[in-house]
Amino acid sequence: MDLRKINLKVFLEKGEEIPLESFIPVFHRWIQQDKLPGMLVDVAEYTHVFQGPGVLLIAHEGNYSLDETDGKRGLLYNQKRPIEASAESYLTTAFHRAFLACSLLEKETDFSGKLKFSPTRLRITLNDRLAAPHEDWSLEEMEAVLKNFLDRFYAGAQYQMAPEMDSRKLTGFAVNVDGIFSIEDLLKKVPSV
Repeated sequence: MDLRKINLKVFLEKGEEIPLESFIPVFHRWIQQDKLPGMLVDVAEYTHVFQGPGVLLIAHEGNYSLDETDGKRGLLYNQKRPIEASAESYLTTAFHRAFLACSLLEKETDFSGKLKFSPTRLRITLNDRLAAPHEDWSLEEMEAVLKNFLDRFYAGAQYQMAPEMDSRKLTGFAVNVDGIFSIEDLLKKVPSV
C-alpha cells in the first residue's frame, strides 16, 4: 500500500480552551527559527471554519495544523512530499514530525502548562482516495501495515484500532493505546528525517 500521503493526528489531552489565534505567532516564529525539519513556508488561519483545519503551518513536505475536525482538537501532520520509498519510512517520518511538533508546542512559553497532547490517542488516515479507496481491501491492507509499525512503536502495548466507517471520509483508523507513554520517549523511537 502506498502510504506517501499519510495523515497523523495526535489529540489534545489538555488545552481545548486555548484560542486558535494564539498559535499563529508561534507558527510564524517557528518559520523564522527553522524549528522543524523541511522547508517551512507560511501560516494560514481558518479559525472561522466550524470544526475545520484551524491554524496551518504550511511546509513543502507536509502541513501541520491545530485541527478541529469532528469537534476534537489535535495536532495534524499531513504528509505531502516525502522523499522516502517504503511504508515504514513514510510512517516513521509522519510520526517523528507530528510528535516533534507536539513536543515543541508543549514547551512553548506561550502555553506554559496549559497544553498537553496524548500520544496514545491518534487518528491515522491516508489522504489519497485513489491509493486507498474506502473499501474493505484497502482498510485490510492499511491495517496490516499499521499494526506492524504500531507493535514496534508502542513496544507491544495493547491498542485498539477502529476503522473509519463513513465512506465520505478518508480511509483510516482511530487508534487508542493502553498504557502511559510520553511524547519525548516515543520521539526517541523515530529517527529525525
